Amino acid sequence: MVYFIADAHLGSESPASELAKEHDLLHFLAHLSGRASMLYAVGDLFDFWFEFPRSKPRAYQQMLSALRSLTRSGVALRFIGGNHDYWAGPVFERLTGGSVHRQPVVETHFGKRLFIAHGDGLPAGDRRYKALKAVIRSRAAIAGFSLVPPSIGWSMARWASGLSEITEERIQRALPPMRTFLETKLLEGFDGAVVGHVHRQCMWRTAHGTAVIVGDWMWTRSVVELGESGFRLLRWDGDSLVPSQPQGGCRPPGGESADDSRVAP
Repeated sequence: MVYFIADAHLGSESPASELAKEHDLLHFLAHLSGRASMLYAVGDLFDFWFEFPRSKPRAYQQMLSALRSLTRSGVALRFIGGNHDYWAGPVFERLTGGSVHRQPVVETHFGKRLFIAHGDGLPAGDRRYKALKAVIRSRAAIAGFSLVPPSIGWSMARWASGLSEITEERIQRALPPMRTFLETKLLEGFDGAVVGHVHRQCMWRTAHGTAVIVGDWMWTRSVVELGESGFRLLRWDGDSLVPSQPQGGCRPPGGESADDSRVAP
């Protein structure tokens, strides 16, 4: 089985919420050992990640150790950078045994050709964000930020994260362009298109394939599973994976919602 999670935003909430969120994620990762062949972390696993030179990461030590245990057990880890943790690289790979991808991944699983990305800045529109994205991911910006003392860099990142509060209004505004983008990828010939970013778990099929928005770990503990029979929407209930249903606002105009929580691409 192949699994997908997204948008845990580790480090973004109150100590009590972080403890619960990390506790559940650690147990989920342990659950995958012996059951999964691959785990995709589809962006924003961390609320911030940057590999400062000559500075060892001090945050997320228990999570990094759990990810390393997962890969040592034989589960491949593919980490796709999001808008909060795009800057993961060789340090993350060395600590976890996973592979980092800063661009969308095209891969075939169970005979189906998939497009997999975090999703930020990919739909049409939002030119201001796309311009900002190009700047902060440029070599010059990364080189400049690497000169900042890590403690100041983390403080700056927490301040910037607070400017992008996740609200229901923002989610509803983001869904229509993301639906259009995913269906465009299916028209390009992909059997499945998978993204995170929107913080809403959705799945629907068209005549061309299956579109999936993973949902978030931050609030809903969303998980997507892919096997021979297709995709399944799941959530972690504290002890195991249980079926979930597409959340509000998912049904696309002209598309067929995957109301039974399973649909073959």
